[in-house]
Amino acid sequence: MLRSCGCSDEARARARELRQHCAQLGEVWPLSYLECQLALIALFQSAPHEAAGHARTMLESKRLLGDAFGIALGLDLLAAEGRGEQAATVYGVGESYWRSVGHPQRGTPELRGVREECEATARALIGDAAYDRAYRRGATEYGRTALAAALAEEPPAQR
Repeated sequence: MLRSCGCSDEARARARELRQHCAQLGEVWPLSYLECQLALIALFQSAPHEAAGHARTMLESKRLLGDAFGIALGLDLLAAEGRGEQAATVYGVGESYWRSVGHPQRGTPELRGVREECEATARALIGDAAYDRAYRRGATEYGRTALAAALAEEPPAQR
């Protein structure tokens, strides 16, 4: 709520405080969504690498929980780091998760602008054809292997 009202600094401070409390209690599910909030704050403050770190932490928790919706959201956040082919592949994997939860429009409305900007950046880096190939490759994958590849720091090798 604070983040959406423009109080990002206070939202970040509260999320970090709650994150510490949840970690002490061993609460994985709320901890993962606090990482989501921290990723969103970082994205909206133009800190995509910080956002990606929070997204990776979120995705590790979501993977343990088997939360497909949370994984789809985390992949959208991770892809916003915007590294060309990897962004396209991660968006593609995310699309397969969004389809699995019956949410075909890919993600949450508040990430639409971020997604569009990231896609434009990735396309500019690698070209439309390479972006489309990487996206399709990611979109045909689902499950642990696809998620592990998306979480990798380096882009996956061409197949």
